[in-house]
Amino acid sequence: MATVTTEGWDLLAVANQTLINTGLSAAYKANIFPHKVNYTALGITFVGTLGTPTANLNPANASGTNSLAAIVAPLSGTLTYQGVNYDVPVGSTLGITSNLKYDSITLSGGAPAMQLNLDIASSLAIYEVGLTITPTPFWAPILNGIIQGYLQTQYKGGSYYLGTVNMSGVPASLLPTGSVFFATQENTQTPADNLLALVSNTSTGTPGILDFTSNPGLIPSTENAALYISNRCLLVNLVMPPLVKQLKTVSTSFNISGNTTTPYTLALNTKIGISGEYDPKLTSMSVYVNNSQNIQGDYGATGYPISSFSSLMWVDLHGSFYLSPVLKSQVVSISARTPDGSGSIHLSTGGWLIVGALVIATFGTLGAAMGAVVAIVVPIIITQLNFSVSMSDLAKSLEDANLSFTWPAQKLCPIKSIALPGDLVLYLDPQVS
Repeated sequence: MATVTTEGWDLLAVANQTLINTGLSAAYKANIFPHKVNYTALGITFVGTLGTPTANLNPANASGTNSLAAIVAPLSGTLTYQGVNYDVPVGSTLGITSNLKYDSITLSGGAPAMQLNLDIASSLAIYEVGLTITPTPFWAPILNGIIQGYLQTQYKGGSYYLGTVNMSGVPASLLPTGSVFFATQENTQTPADNLLALVSNTSTGTPGILDFTSNPGLIPSTENAALYISNRCLLVNLVMPPLVKQLKTVSTSFNISGNTTTPYTLALNTKIGISGEYDPKLTSMSVYVNNSQNIQGDYGATGYPISSFSSLMWVDLHGSFYLSPVLKSQVVSISARTPDGSGSIHLSTGGWLIVGALVIATFGTLGAAMGAVVAIVVPIIITQLNFSVSMSDLAKSLEDANLSFTWPAQKLCPIKSIALPGDLVLYLDPQVS
């Protein structure tokens, strides 16, 4: 059975702690994070250096159900208090634990972007200077306060910038339009593989669950980042629109059912006529992700070999189509494969008399005895006969449907591979410089 792991969210972006720390190192080298501090307040001065920060996605008592994260940076320098200098001992650190914050911004040139910050200006932010001497000296909280004051008043308006993602060119169906939240997933065996998840709802309007602690790892240890397009979003936002267009119907012709733990199903709720041999009409269609990493659609249809006697004789058709995601040159395409369906002829009560007469009329007048045999035997043969029925028009509709999109961040964050265990997963390779 296909599995869903997005906990009710339509979009889920995942990065591990190692990747985030690679980005922090690059930000430090680019002087986004302050190296030197020279700050005076209330007659107290600190002159020192902050080293390369590292992130901890699992600070104490913060796993799973919240957006808390922490950064730790090496700290050195001298605090001057009441005319006396106090040197920060070697190996000391500054730690900050606070909430992650998402901002929607516009880059120069008008491109939309998502910006991730650690809210160090929050009144709930926890600053902690870790000194490598015992007992803790009386001036430790003074040092803590002066550094907190510096960062919260002088640096980036109080938000420590963690990264920006250019969203220009992203398909509209993949843009987060609802609320955006964060969650963490602890890796007790390898802390470097702690995960940060950014989640967003785009279609249900109902927030999902923010606790991923009991889930399997959202990305394997061999990957650094991934984007999940949920099972529901995949069917509603990517599959249904072109299917509606090709079948010349409306979106209300389909119902969507499922929940946070049960894979969704897209189901046809009306009959749709399509052009083709025997005037076929789609009578049912159920679209879902199967166990073989394909989107499968099981359909039922009815055809009429003799249109003028459609109420007396008809053909029931059954078949399936398969949509398979393929990655080529940073284009995600979902190709269609539609094997022929199978069908069987049915007759209404009394229909065999008319059909028998038609058969006799076609082949000429038969004697009474022969006519009786034909009248009895022909309907039995016809009603038991199974044969292949070509649904070429449905196949063409699916193959012509545009189910592909070009990944916009080809240089900054190319796609490595894709998978469809239930949700569509794009494994990413962010380029940090």
